[in-house]
Amino acid sequence: MHATVVSSFGTSRSFRREQAFPGEWRVIEPVIELAVTQANVQGAYVYYFDPEEPRASLSAFVGPSPFQNAASKPPEPSGPAVAFHRDRRTPIVLHNGAASDWRFAKLPEFQTGRFAGVLSVPLIAPSGVVGMANFCRTESAAFRAKELAFLIGLSVPLGALLTTETLREELQRMTQLLADRKLLDRAKGLLQAELGWSEEEAYLQIRRLSRRQRTPMRDVARQVIQAGGWSLEASA
Repeated sequence: MHATVVSSFGTSRSFRREQAFPGEWRVIEPVIELAVTQANVQGAYVYYFDPEEPRASLSAFVGPSPFQNAASKPPEPSGPAVAFHRDRRTPIVLHNGAASDWRFAKLPEFQTGRFAGVLSVPLIAPSGVVGMANFCRTESAAFRAKELAFLIGLSVPLGALLTTETLREELQRMTQLLADRKLLDRAKGLLQAELGWSEEEAYLQIRRLSRRQRTPMRDVARQVIQAGGWSLEASA
């Protein structure tokens, strides 16, 4: 059984944790759609664990929406239950009573969907447990051995997808920092050559203008480069 799903965006079947990269998170959706179809579950919810705090972010879902309404923020459950899930490496199987179990009761899909059963699979990467996938049933029914094997087998593939995206985001952040550093160094060198300032004087002037204009230092540095350094002479 595969129910049509309406997410917080109104038309999508899944939700991406980082809205800045909506296309990349589509890689998770086909995997959990297959799980819903092949394992006789009515919902699949993938969470990414914050590595520093006991907090989880909903990365993707297929099934009843865990949002209270269209204007709700992305669910980020936290607390002892999340800490428990983040520390475990073995699946949990509940055939009934999942919505009232302390380990799942505060997760949004159990608050809105009131699922009876769940197979909760930790998502494993080389760095450890990076998330969990909850495969939920509305009816109280035992999982067959074939279904259990299939869903538990998704632990490493889904963990790899989460880790890959996290590493990609970190790579993008580091690439941006390197590009900003190059811009700043070039702008400082231009000011030193044109105005006779020291490296510290050039840096402090760029920082002052950044604060005054309320723009990133990389934007001020770009202005300096485009203007050949003379744009800051009057502000010195």
